[in-house]
Amino acid sequence: MLVTIPMGPLGANCYLYGEGREVVAVDPSDAEAVLVRLQTERLTLTHILLTHRHYDHLAGAAELKAAAGCELLIHPLDEEGLFDPNVCHSTQMGGELIPCRATRLVSDGDTFEAAGHTFSVLHTPGHTAGGVCYVCHADRLAFTGDTVFSEGVGRTDLPSGSMRDLMHSLTDKILKLPEEYVLYPGHDEPTTVAHEARYNPMLQYSKNPWFN
Repeated sequence: MLVTIPMGPLGANCYLYGEGREVVAVDPSDAEAVLVRLQTERLTLTHILLTHRHYDHLAGAAELKAAAGCELLIHPLDEEGLFDPNVCHSTQMGGELIPCRATRLVSDGDTFEAAGHTFSVLHTPGHTAGGVCYVCHADRLAFTGDTVFSEGVGRTDLPSGSMRDLMHSLTDKILKLPEEYVLYPGHDEPTTVAHEARYNPMLQYSKNPWFN
């Protein structure tokens, strides 16, 4: 199953994804909404997968982790967002951070099993230093957070953001995925690698031979 639940004033996408009755939650910013869905459909949450450290993607992580007793994964360069409101920008977004700690820190190339699927981790810095994408090759999909959107990319003007890092993430990671892979972004609608390679202005820019 794959369910998309837009959350919060910025419409951040939370994804519930799994096999049978077990699911992972990708970027849950509203714990109550996820818990209601789990209870209604009698699902068990095994992992929370965080793509990056911003509050609109992790606001519900602490409460959800405590309620479900599940694993919580994030890249070490973004781990501070789980317990430092200045790092996750919770105050600027009008929210209050409930601090927590990750149970596992993931790095580029890691693989792990969760909710009946095998995930691979792509470290895709640019929007944040510790931004990652979670790829399921068996289902030909990737959860991309704010690395890439449908015909767009995440902003790079916040702390730890880097346009140069983002361009390399797009070129070296996103464009290297097979073109039929579906990309599930942190905001807006799903897209594909093929569509972004053709229509995303930043991906077009990154293919210029003088880019390095």
